Amino acid sequence: MTLKELAYIVAVAEELHFHRAAERCHVTQSTLSIQLKKCEDYLGVQIFRRNRHLVEITPEGKEIVRLAQKALAAAEQIRSLSRDLRATR
Repeated sequence: MTLKELAYIVAVAEELHFHRAAERCHVTQSTLSIQLKKCEDYLGVQIFRRNRHLVEITPEGKEIVRLAQKALAAAEQIRSLSRDLRATR
């Protein structure tokens, strides 16, 4: 899984709305939906329950979202550290 895919998961979890999450991620709703389905297929776990009117995080999805948030935070710390290290050269 990529950081971008993890960002999609987190965006949907925080927005609980595919259109707003897609806008936040600067992709189409269709792209977001396809990528999330690929993630769920890859993991073998349903992260979100969705229909035309509702998006819910599954119990399994809650743990995945928590870890995705941690992974994204760690990636940002790595980027920040790298910027700091380049600045001190």
